[in-house]
Amino acid sequence: MRLRIAWRFVVPLMLLAAMPCTVARAQAVDMEVKPPPPPVTFARGGQEMRVWLHPFGWPHPGLAKLNVVLSAFGRTWSKPASVAVTSASASADMAVPKVRVPTVFSIIVDENRERRIVGELVAYPDRDVAWDEKIVLYSCGAPSWFDQWATATGLPLKTITPAGLPTAELGQVGEDTQTLLILSPNATGRRDPAHVVKLANEKAVNILFLDFFTEWFSKGGGDSASPVAVGGGQMRRDLLAITGKQTWAGALEFRSRRQPCGMIANRWAWIADRDSLPLVEAVAVAGSPPAAMRPVVLSYLPWAEQLGRREEADELLRATLVAAAEASLSNVAWRSLNFVHPKRDRIDRKDRPVLAAAASTLVAFKDLPWAAYVLDVRGTDRLPEGLREELKALERRIGADADSLVILGDDPMLDEWEWLKLDRAKKQIGAAGVQWLPDDGLPPSKESQIRLMLALTELGVPLAPPDQEEERK
Repeated sequence: MRLRIAWRFVVPLMLLAAMPCTVARAQAVDMEVKPPPPPVTFARGGQEMRVWLHPFGWPHPGLAKLNVVLSAFGRTWSKPASVAVTSASASADMAVPKVRVPTVFSIIVDENRERRIVGELVAYPDRDVAWDEKIVLYSCGAPSWFDQWATATGLPLKTITPAGLPTAELGQVGEDTQTLLILSPNATGRRDPAHVVKLANEKAVNILFLDFFTEWFSKGGGDSASPVAVGGGQMRRDLLAITGKQTWAGALEFRSRRQPCGMIANRWAWIADRDSLPLVEAVAVAGSPPAAMRPVVLSYLPWAEQLGRREEADELLRATLVAAAEASLSNVAWRSLNFVHPKRDRIDRKDRPVLAAAASTLVAFKDLPWAAYVLDVRGTDRLPEGLREELKALERRIGADADSLVILGDDPMLDEWEWLKLDRAKKQIGAAGVQWLPDDGLPPSKESQIRLMLALTELGVPLAPPDQEEERK
């Protein structure tokens, strides 16, 4: 199904060329410093709304105040509104114009021949979007832009205060209903990912995290990354299948994204970048009983940059909400992991943290009906001679309808195993039932660890942090 593009948006001509003098001075010192984008407020047309502005560059609160107006399509759409300034913020109360399609208005200071963009207002039509009433959404400490967007578009969002979260009943509220909790770390006061997974299991509710949460999950996990484009072909799995099959006029261009968190867990990429690293993913820490496991969905995209500007962005975020609410781990075919090399008792957690986690987790998963094998040839250690015979005996067990094999790293010995149909130029292996991750470094990079976790999860190998890992503070 092709999306019908009927929306209009505003690309400000002036951008931020005339930023306040404080930013201009900073740029003069360091030409790499870029001013932050203008704050975005989401609202429904025909309503009064408090809009947020750049907090810097305003006169002292005790001095004369400036006014702002809404501008779009080369004309002014509002009366002047006075700016309220505090030591940490600037805002103005404005009437949102009625619109027939989502429209982006620039909030402009226009006095004394000074004209600069200090914020943006995304106005939505005065009507609710279609929503399945059997999907119940809860919000607890979610980013302000999400609460604004949900209200502007008419999503039936139920708000819970952080104080009320411990006693809130969030499980199934009716026959055939699905529940989703949009949460932030500020709402829980805890900074370890195991607590979030435990909360999802105890409350019998799926959880979605947006925006800045990644720095909460792992050391360095919240770092910003380079710009990223998202197109229809980057959707994974059946959860976003409808959106993934659509033909888009162009990709969604995001100025940045968060790095994926580094926690050791099962993870399913829902939207992946060009390097196959997740932009939106579901994670779960394996435990017993497996049927009680609930997924936590993590989004690393700054959705507010594109909502209201591109219809695909709104559709994709709503599809993510639906998928997160309906996600289930009850049908995962869990597999045991057999360690071809190195053997299970020779795995060093420092050099092979993901494999150490898999070895530790399997203690709680006994008598699994299917098996997967892992051959790790990373590092500089000389491989044992007996390994060749062991691999030859393994050939008949691996195939499309049999057991699976994951090969980690690169070694000349792989060329001797002709059955693999190895193509070094394309970094591919043609044998059925075999996955090859050629990154050869030890200890592995964060990206290599994530790719391994994704590969093991695809096979159904349960993952959780090693037992000896200390709880992150």
